[in-house]
Amino acid sequence: MPDIDLRDVRFAYPEGAGVYAEPGLSLQLRGGSIALVGENGAGKTTLTKLLNGLLRPQTGAVQVAGVMVRERSVAQMARLVGYVFQNPDDQLFERTVRAEVAFGPKMMGRTGAELTALVDAALTRCQLSSHASTHPHDLGLADRKWVTIASALAADAPVVVLDEPTLGQDRHARDRLARLVTSLAEDGRLVLVVTHDMDFVAQACHTTVILTRGAVAYVGPTDRAFDDEDRVRRAGLELPHATRLARALGARPAPLGDRAFLDWWRLPGTK
Repeated sequence: MPDIDLRDVRFAYPEGAGVYAEPGLSLQLRGGSIALVGENGAGKTTLTKLLNGLLRPQTGAVQVAGVMVRERSVAQMARLVGYVFQNPDDQLFERTVRAEVAFGPKMMGRTGAELTALVDAALTRCQLSSHASTHPHDLGLADRKWVTIASALAADAPVVVLDEPTLGQDRHARDRLARLVTSLAEDGRLVLVVTHDMDFVAQACHTTVILTRGAVAYVGPTDRAFDDEDRVRRAGLELPHATRLARALGARPAPLGDRAFLDWWRLPGTK
């Protein structure tokens, strides 16, 4: 099972631009669908860039899928960490969707039938096969986001980082994305979802990590992540909408997410 292991990690931005993880961050994650949440400036992006070597810690050790990040280049870490940027336009540069999705595995030496199979599988999984010959920038924002997701999947990395994956997605696409995250976790990958969308966290992620000012305020089951109202407030988070409604109706503890709310609502004595 792929894993993420940070041990006493400290990272300081240059010239006093801010300090992340003081005095040191330790975090161990073992597979599955994991949400990484916290207010802007909490350290979410810094943490994910430490995973693929884009940033290097001043102290401590970062290990991903059994590999020490400090011993590998960013290009080598791309074999282990598939990274989907928040803004797809920061990532897209090829002339067709197929070429875009094929770029990563080609750079890793995949060729011939193996390359074709990886690309076809990613296009199918992201429902992009009909757009294979389309220029990525001729697609809408939501579909451009799916192109970057397909690119990460085609690289076949054991760890996938999705930065704000629900950006521009309607309800149907969000549901499809939740199913994809679940299926990737069932395939044995570790999927790290960086998001401000607590409804999606409730829907798709079994584990949640809450960061507050570069420190881990909570790590554990998602269905317990929002129990402590003070912790949620300090982290600058909002409760999932269904959970907020259930609390207003007197539920203690409040159910997490739409499905759990409906199950609670149907119970005798809740109304």
